Amino acid sequence: MTLKRFLPTLIAIAVVLGVWIAVKAIAQPSDDILPSPLQVWDAAVDDSSTLLSATKTTLVGAFGGFVVGNVAGILLAMTVAASQTAARVVLPIALVVRVIPVIALAPFLTLVLGTGNATIVAISAAIVFFPTLVNGVLGFRSVPPEMIELMEIAGASPLDVFLRVRIPAALPYLFAAFQIGAAACILGAMIAEWVTSGEGLGYLILQSGVQFEVPLMWAGVVVAALLALTAFAFTGFLARRYASYMEPRA
Repeated sequence: MTLKRFLPTLIAIAVVLGVWIAVKAIAQPSDDILPSPLQVWDAAVDDSSTLLSATKTTLVGAFGGFVVGNVAGILLAMTVAASQTAARVVLPIALVVRVIPVIALAPFLTLVLGTGNATIVAISAAIVFFPTLVNGVLGFRSVPPEMIELMEIAGASPLDVFLRVRIPAALPYLFAAFQIGAAACILGAMIAEWVTSGEGLGYLILQSGVQFEVPLMWAGVVVAALLALTAFAFTGFLARRYASYMEPRA
């Protein structure tokens, strides 16, 4: 990846940092509300081991949720795309589950799965699942019927049609869902940590706020934002590489 691709992100970070410094200098809010970037940096350095441990915990839960949510979403999308009956059953249920706030699911999942990593993975997966399901269905159904008929005339089995036609057609749609999910699963893991866990970035932010360790709280917020931004950028990079690979070559 070249510097040109990084430039918009670097500019956005610089703008946010500049606004932060300007607000601190002009409005002069209390350090108990908005510390300076330097104070946040000092807190991150002083508590680097705590911050790194919390980051690792959040990443493990978020990655687990990303994998579980995407696998479940893709499998159900394949089922829905292959069967109208499945679509009439699955999609309304998925929509009902989607409109329930994730934080409202946390107590129920805690009762079922306990307060360990399984609940964090489950909540992250719940956030990731729906975009993958919807985009997967759109992608699998995007194949022109004429192409499927041509494959069937050539003797292709339903499995061959899925592997050779539907899956390649669905991948651009799925990569778009992966980008959304990669950033959202970080938030999902942190929501779970607020409710169920005694560790992770979500718990660190909550406890730092309660204990008036505001610079450390903001350090956790910044790290979480950088994780989400990095995950979004990385999946976008993979999507571009795939698109480049699929381009016709002269």
